[in-house]
Amino acid sequence: MFGIFDIYLMEAVVNGVLLGGLFALLALGLNLVFGVIDVVWICYAELIMLGMYGMYFLYTGYDVPFLLAALISIGGVAVLGVVLHLAVIQPLLGTPPINQLLATGGVLFFLQSAATVMFGIDFRNLGIRLPVLEVSDMFISYARLLAFGAALAGMVASTCFSRAATPARRSVRSRRTGRSCR
Repeated sequence: MFGIFDIYLMEAVVNGVLLGGLFALLALGLNLVFGVIDVVWICYAELIMLGMYGMYFLYTGYDVPFLLAALISIGGVAVLGVVLHLAVIQPLLGTPPINQLLATGGVLFFLQSAATVMFGIDFRNLGIRLPVLEVSDMFISYARLLAFGAALAGMVASTCFSRAATPARRSVRSRRTGRSCR
C-alpha cells in the first residue's frame, strides 16, 4: 500500500515541477516586460493566445508544416506586439503607470472578446501526440519536459543577456529619466 502511494506521490511531484516550468516560462516573459523595459503591460497572455490560435489555424486549417506555422505565429505575435507598443504604450510612456494599465486593460478586454466572438469557447488542440516517458512506474509528459527545458534555457539566456546589457540599460534609463541608475 505505501509503495504504491510513494510512486504516485513522486509522479505528482515530478509533474508538478515540470508544470511549474511552463508557468516559469510565462513568468519570464512578464518579468521581461515589467522589470526590464519598465512598461505596465497586462495583455501579455492575450498575445500568446493569438499566437496559439494562429498556430492552430495554420497547422490544422491550412496544412502548414508545424515548425513553419510556429515561426509564422511567433513572427505575427512579435509584429502585433510592436504595433500595440507603438499605438498604445509609446504615447503613454511619460504619463503615470496607471494610464498604461488602463490602456492595456482595454486591449486585454478587446482581444478576449474578439477571440470569443471569432473562435468560440470550444477547446482546440493541434492533435499532436507526444510520447510519455515511463520511469520506474512513473509517467512523465514530454510536453512538460520540453516546456521545462525551454523555461530553463530562457532563464539562462535572459540572465546572461541582462548581465551583459546592464551598463547599456543604465545608460538608456538615465537618458530617459534624466537621472542615473545604480
